[in-house]
Amino acid sequence: MVVLLPVVVIGGYFYPYIGFVVVVLICCFVVLSFFRGRFYCGWFCPMGSFHERVLSKISFKREVPQLFRRVWFRWFVFIIMMSLLVYRLFNAGSNSEKIAEVFRFMWIVSTSIAIVIGIVFKPRIWCRICPMGSMQGVLSKKTYLLSISDDCKECKLCKKVCPVSSEPYKNKEKGFLSSEECLRCFNCIENCPKNALTFSNKNSIYSK
Repeated sequence: MVVLLPVVVIGGYFYPYIGFVVVVLICCFVVLSFFRGRFYCGWFCPMGSFHERVLSKISFKREVPQLFRRVWFRWFVFIIMMSLLVYRLFNAGSNSEKIAEVFRFMWIVSTSIAIVIGIVFKPRIWCRICPMGSMQGVLSKKTYLLSISDDCKECKLCKKVCPVSSEPYKNKEKGFLSSEECLRCFNCIENCPKNALTFSNKNSIYSK
């Protein structure tokens, strides 16, 4: 999937309609979010793949700052980015080529910001505040959530292996990690020494 990033960003310069690839990806993750939450983020996102496969080579991998953990900040970024998208779509009118260019432009903006902060902090720090990820989180409030059992010993290994430094162990009492904070990448599940983590729907969690 990482190949799609340069195809859209560079290829779209010569053939603007390639920008509609972004629209197709948005449709895919919206549908998938109803069944697997932010699974798209953890496994299929071209930007996420780029950050993990390429940007990680030059990243300082510093810890995610508290600001990026704030819910208000995530939605602040969402409002800013969506406002920019709507503004540019309005200016594009009914011109399909210009509309495609708008989606390519938004991907360039997102990627540029993600590269800058990804070099300084963890390579996938953008995924903490990504507007598309936030949207998926809202659509999957009860779907395929990371469940934390009483076997959790709060060793914090889950945070260490998480691409976005989520903290499942802090949610032990609640029993699950909020959808917006989890990429469904399975890193924490595979590395948990007590097998205390698994994916479940919210109703299944409460029925235990």
